[in-house]
Order: sequence, then structure tokens, then C-alpha cells
Amino acid sequence: AVLPASVHKAYIVGYDDGEFKPEGNMTRAEAAAIFARNIADIKGERVTSAKTSFTDVDTKLWYAKYIGYLEKYDLIEGYTDGTFKPEEHITRAEFVTMCTRFYSFIGKLTEAKSNKFTDVANTHWAYSYINSATAMNWLEGYADGTFRPDNNITRAEVVAIVNRVTDRKADSEYIKSNRSALIDFTDVKDASYWAYRDIIEAANEHQAVHNNSVEKWVK
Repeated sequence: AVLPASVHKAYIVGYDDGEFKPEGNMTRAEAAAIFARNIADIKGERVTSAKTSFTDVDTKLWYAKYIGYLEKYDLIEGYTDGTFKPEEHITRAEFVTMCTRFYSFIGKLTEAKSNKFTDVANTHWAYSYINSATAMNWLEGYADGTFRPDNNITRAEVVAIVNRVTDRKADSEYIKSNRSALIDFTDVKDASYWAYRDIIEAANEHQAVHNNSVEKWVK
């Protein structure tokens, strides 16, 4: 029997200069756009509403509709002063929190295990979110046993985690055979770069067939 294919839509884009800037940081607005695109895809909706209660989100800017869309589903929180700070860089802890909220919207989180990172105290505001994400096998810390929750997350780290959260895995053979037809970036050409496949997965819409833990691209 042929397994049904599902469409994996692209959820990231590069910059006007053709780069992806994998080691660059991501703003809170850019992160909101990723989750809004994924939820709209799952629900078969279009992201349109720019209505938001955050005092610092200009409804005329590109990201307002994504922030408003997530707010409609209670998937994001701002700061106690009523702001969202869309242009500020998102930290690793903030991003993981968005991941767990997003996932609880589409599936059931594994019960959180005890913390494995040496630098995440049980008093840290994101302690339970980081534990849940670790229990779901979304996170890898650093070789020294730390997670560095308050560091800014890189764009490469973002796509690696989102692909795990959404159960997306790149098809290496397909990518190797069809490189010229795929969207790629001038600064992500090295197939041995740790996040290369994750970035290609996230940037290219494709039909995917899942067989156990293997994803095959069919288009």
C-alpha cells in the first residue's frame, strides 16, 4: 500500500540578499510568524487579522497579523506592561516556551522529567517549559551540560527545534539529487553544516510520506 503524502509548507524565508543568516538571531515577531504559519496550515486557515491588544505592535507592519493570530488562540503572552517587544531578539527560553504552547495546541505533551541542564534553576520562569521540551526530545543543550536559556536563539537552532516539534525530517537523498531545483541560500551551501538539512526542510514546500521515523519527499 502507498502511504498518504502530506504537504509540508515552507515556514521560513531568507533575506533580500539571498542569505539565511543561520547564526543570526531572530526577533520575537519573526518567531511569531513561524508559529502562526504552522497553525494556519494545520487549521486550513489564512492569517489575516491584525487585531492585537499589545500596545507596541503597529498594525500596519508585516508582523501584526501573525501576532494577532497567535493572540487569538492564546498562544503568546506579552510583558506585564502590555507590550510584546516584537523587534527584540527572542531568547532560547522564550522560544522553547512558544514551542510548548504551540504543541499543546496540536498534541499532548509528555510529562516533564526533572531538569538535566546545569544552568536552569527551578526558579527560572521557563523551568517547566524547558523540562517539557526536553522530555519531548526537542532540545539538545551544549556539550558542557548547559542550556543557556537567556541567550538569544539562532535562526539555525530555531528551524532545528521547529522541525522536531512538527515531526519534519529532511530527505537527504532527495535533496542531494534535486539541489538545483530547491530553494537554498547563498550562505547555506555546505551540506555538512549541522543545520543544513533542517534549513532546506523549512524553506521548501514538499510532499512528504512518513514511514515509521523516516520521511521521504515525493515532490
